[in-house]
Amino acid sequence: MNDESQQSNPSPHRSFHPDTYAPKPDRPRKVPTKQEKAASGEGTPSESLTPRGEDRGKSRGMHDTGRRGQSRRPSGTKDASAYTGVDPDDSPAGDGSR
Repeated sequence: MNDESQQSNPSPHRSFHPDTYAPKPDRPRKVPTKQEKAASGEGTPSESLTPRGEDRGKSRGMHDTGRRGQSRRPSGTKDASAYTGVDPDDSPAGDGSR
């Protein structure tokens, strides 16, 4: 490379001279009083907008197999319609055939 094709890069110089180039610090964060802390904790809790995970899994193609392990976590299995999105019993003839 020759000197004509290089562009100047002032970034390294600014990085090593923060006292000259850094912005002024913001004002420090105000520490809340005890009354402000108590007031912020008051109020009614809001309801969740989404269903619980246990309830969300009850969809077409999913089968509940009960609770599992010491933590009693919900478990389940999937059938073919859960993987493909196509219900194998949903055929025009109604008997599973095409």
